[in-house]
This record gives sequence, structure tokens and C-alpha cells, in this order.
Amino acid sequence: MNAGPPIDARHRRRLAAAACLALMLMAAVVLASAWLRLASVRPACSDWPACRSAAPATLRSLAQRSPDRAADSPALSAARSVHRVAASLLLPIVFALAWLAHRAGARRLAARALAMAALALGLAALGIVTPGARSSAVLLGNLIGGLLLWALAWTAWRGLQPGAALPRRRARLALAGAALWLVQGATGAVSGAAPALRPGDAASLLHLALALPALLWALAVGLAAQRDGRRAEGRALVLAALLQPLLGLAAAGLGAPPALVWAHHALGALGLALLAGLAGAGEASPAPSA
Repeated sequence: MNAGPPIDARHRRRLAAAACLALMLMAAVVLASAWLRLASVRPACSDWPACRSAAPATLRSLAQRSPDRAADSPALSAARSVHRVAASLLLPIVFALAWLAHRAGARRLAARALAMAALALGLAALGIVTPGARSSAVLLGNLIGGLLLWALAWTAWRGLQPGAALPRRRARLALAGAALWLVQGATGAVSGAAPALRPGDAASLLHLALALPALLWALAVGLAAQRDGRRAEGRALVLAALLQPLLGLAAAGLGAPPALVWAHHALGALGLALLAGLAGAGEASPAPSA
């Protein structure tokens, strides 16, 4: 939400449209990039995540013999196109949001939009410097940067919508929960996407160790949000927290089919956004002027 003088209805409509467009573009980027990671050429993974322990040379040999070559998949080509177009459009939209917010006197929103622009430029630079890199460090940088950008886009849009303000303590708990979900989700994506990782590596262990704390924290924040007047977001967060481990277990038990793991990632991104939005609800919000 935004500190500063009241925002008139005309400026608020423009800000809301720009924030909504940035949010939709970031949703496309996050979902398409998740599919690109999951649909990359790799052998069947019937004992995921234990199958990640195979030597890289063995994985490459098995992938070359796999009849399901993801490189030839139309879905992979479509995801790559969506990612490229959405990422290209995002930066000018974010700069437009920052400019509109500055003109409207919405200082927090302008700062948030500039932070989004800085993250987008950083991710673009990382892609230029490390084209095609598959190291866990590069993957983790892309994942955390993209998820942070997605969370900022959500809070920018949600801050322009009506809603009850949360007590500062509740907002801080939601922010801590968002950080927990971010780390837990990013380590899970890295452990499933980097062929060199083994189940005993830090990413896999951290992902599993944080699963229960992330679930309980999100449940607590969601229930508290419902009591504080944020019923829709609270219920959605509780539902996401309950479904997320079920999707993870199903993916592990069924050999990590890309569609199911993709849904697991998408739900994790939604949970992160909900937590970030509730964290932002602790900020002061000016009433719109006529």
C-alpha cells in the first residue's frame, strides 16, 4: 500500500491498470520459466529426488536415448516464446508504473516499481552474462530474483485494491512467512532442475527441512488474516498451504511428471504472493480522493 497524499480516482485507475498488467506479465514469466526448467531434456525420474544422484554423464546418455525429447515439444517452444515476449514487455510497463506513481504522489508504490525495474535489469544482465548456464548458483539467482519480482508485482497491484489494514505485528509475521516460502520454494525448484544435485545436497535437504515450518507458518498467517478482515486472502492462503504438500508428495510418488511439478511450483508462487500481499497490508494506505 502507499504512504502519501490521497490518490485521485483518475490516477488510481491508471496505476491499477499498469500494476495489473505488470502482474500478468510477471505471472507469464514465472509460469513459463518453470515449465522451461521442468521440460528440459532429462531421463525418466521414477524415484525422484533420488534419481538426481546419477552422474551427469549418465543423465546425458539416458536423455539422448529418451523417446520423449522435450527439445522438440511444441509446449516448450510456446513457453519459450511466452517467456521472451512477457519479459521484454515487463520493463517498460514497470517504468511506466514508477512514473505514474511518482506523478500521483504514491511514494511507496514508486519505490516498489523502481525496485521491480532494478530486479528485472539484474535478471536480464544475469541472462546475458551466463547464457545457457545450468549451475545451481545461476538457477538459484534466477529463481529468487524472479520470485521476488513476482511478489513485488503482486503487492503493487494489491496495494491499490480496497482491504482492511493488518496490525503491524501480523504484517511482520506475514513477511517472515513470505521469506520462508521463498527459500523453501527456490531450493525445491533448484533440487529438481539441476542435474548435478544429489539428494544429500544442501538444496534438497533444506527444501525438505523447511516444508513443515512453511506449511504451519502459512496456516497461522492465513487464519489470522481471516480474523483481521482479510477473509479472501486468508482462505486462499490456508487452501494453498494445505494443497502444496499434497502436490509435492504426489509429484514425488508419481515420478515427478512435469505437469504436476509445474502445478506445485505455481501454487508455491501463489502462496508467496499472498503472504507478501498480507505483509504489505500493514502499511498505511491513503483513501482515494474524489
